Amino acid sequence: MIKKGILLSTVLCILFLGFAAEMVLAQVPGPGSGYNSGFTVQNMSSSTASCVFSVYDQSGTAVYTSSIVSISPNGSYFVYVGGLPIPNGAYAVQISCDQPVVAISNMTSSSGNAASYEGFDSSVIASTLYVPGLYKNYYGYTSNVTVQNASSSPITVSLEIYPLGSSTPITTLQIIELAPGASKWFDLSSISIMNGAYSGRILGDGPIAAVVNIWNSNGEQYAYDAVSSGALKIYAPVLMKSYYGFNTALTLQNTQGATGVITVTYSTGLVVTRTIPAYGSVLLYTPNEPLPVGWIGSAKVESTVPIIGLINEGSSQRRAGSYLAISSVTSEAFAPIVLKNYYGFSTSITCQNVGDTSTQIQVTYSNGYVQGPLSVPSNGTIVFYQPNVAGLPDGFNGSATITTTGQPVACVVNQNKVSDPSPADWLLVYDAFNR
Repeated sequence: MIKKGILLSTVLCILFLGFAAEMVLAQVPGPGSGYNSGFTVQNMSSSTASCVFSVYDQSGTAVYTSSIVSISPNGSYFVYVGGLPIPNGAYAVQISCDQPVVAISNMTSSSGNAASYEGFDSSVIASTLYVPGLYKNYYGYTSNVTVQNASSSPITVSLEIYPLGSSTPITTLQIIELAPGASKWFDLSSISIMNGAYSGRILGDGPIAAVVNIWNSNGEQYAYDAVSSGALKIYAPVLMKSYYGFNTALTLQNTQGATGVITVTYSTGLVVTRTIPAYGSVLLYTPNEPLPVGWIGSAKVESTVPIIGLINEGSSQRRAGSYLAISSVTSEAFAPIVLKNYYGFSTSITCQNVGDTSTQIQVTYSNGYVQGPLSVPSNGTIVFYQPNVAGLPDGFNGSATITTTGQPVACVVNQNKVSDPSPADWLLVYDAFNR
């Protein structure tokens, strides 16, 4: 697998991965200018990986191809797209490696907007994709959807938009003759629909990849990947209710044409049940649930139909970030971007033990330092906060591998400019990758 990069200034980027692994990523920034992006690729294997990445403009033309890049076992490699010898603009990136890899893209703007998302490998590129959270002036939030043609032929792409709680689309939009490798976007701010929250289904007559951006006029920005399929059980490792000013919203989308029932079990033991319509969605705002004030925890979501989940994090300091609920869980996970006061940014890795018994969890960083193992009970969570890790030097920018003593784990990484307390969106969030 592979991922894509960070957006700053006016540069946008989508990633594909080839050879032993293949991934694609698509993204468009929010309003304004000053966006640039960068991406970090992590080698998941015990052998050195040889990688090449190519940058494509919106017409699908390659404008830059790198020389061969070597990535050490379990190591990582960072590319700042804003520093490449290409014109300002919106781009896609394809990364090809001879070992399995994963990648994350971060984007930031000169005005302080920031968001993160994951690249796509070949296993999740499909002709039908789902997007749980779309917005048009919903409490000030608006969305766009960037779609990339991952096939070798021109295709037509449609976006069906569903109101919350509805199984009937309110409108359907189309992009006709999208060229191979090219990307275009749907902007909900320019669509003639009522203000509100929606979900969506993207249909192509060939394989596609897509990324959703969400923003408001206060400078808060979120980004997440469209998903090709749902699962009957998913996990949300990070949920918050007034936790140091942070709150979360959990949006669940039905990927089937039949009504289902969802059951959300929070780590406090609280159980919430809802009906979810065909292709529709349900929104659970954590502050509205009977959970303790100041709470941070996790949730397990079980359903009678395959579902996907989106978690939006936000704070009173205008920090904002999104991650997808995790369905594929194993005893090993990879975090391509791990920071300790890197230009003011630091990370925390939150892991949820989704197994039936307690387990030991440890984190091995790309500089060789090992944190843990630490015991985590079944359905419990643990936070590894990198500024507190003595074995990481100040200014560290690397990767990490999370392992357990046998139980499956779901992990999420938060990146925050903790050195800057001013109200600005310096939060970026992504899922760690399970293998």
